[in-house]
Amino acid sequence: MQKSLLLFVFIAMACNNNEKAKTAKITEAAAKPSVTLPYLASYSSSFEMGDPVYVATILKGEWKAWEENKMDSMKSWMADTVLTIFSDNTSIRGSDSVVNSLKKYRAMFSNVTATINAAIPVYSTDKKENWALIWTTEIDTRLNGKKDTIIWMESWRFNKDGKADLLLQYDRAKRKL
Repeated sequence: MQKSLLLFVFIAMACNNNEKAKTAKITEAAAKPSVTLPYLASYSSSFEMGDPVYVATILKGEWKAWEENKMDSMKSWMADTVLTIFSDNTSIRGSDSVVNSLKKYRAMFSNVTATINAAIPVYSTDKKENWALIWTTEIDTRLNGKKDTIIWMESWRFNKDGKADLLLQYDRAKRKL
């Protein structure tokens, strides 16, 4: 009898906690004010937090590979048809071409150190697309010993197969030439 009573108490508590959780979520959602934006975004105005696996893919696959000068591993998470639009307005299509270009550029540096300032996964609910938004500060040491600091903002889009198919890159350089 005591076991039955104890089981009933636990079930009642669990049901009560579930109701409180539902109420909290509803209250939280209701507390957010409705906002009318002064502009309608041309691409999408409908984003929500996304899956962090896409951020991890970029941080491990791109940034760590870039620092460690191991770009060959990048092909595993890029779509064959990936399009990259770099901050200098050059664009490269195809994972082989992108990786070869990055390897050539990375060869100009003896060392690269990246600090990740923010990494945010987002999901476009109207386009049904996953994006990874990455903000970094990079310190590059050229072969002659000169150092450059660049602040990067990258937006990576992932296709339905979970492969990166688009990079939009922006920078603010603090170059000391």
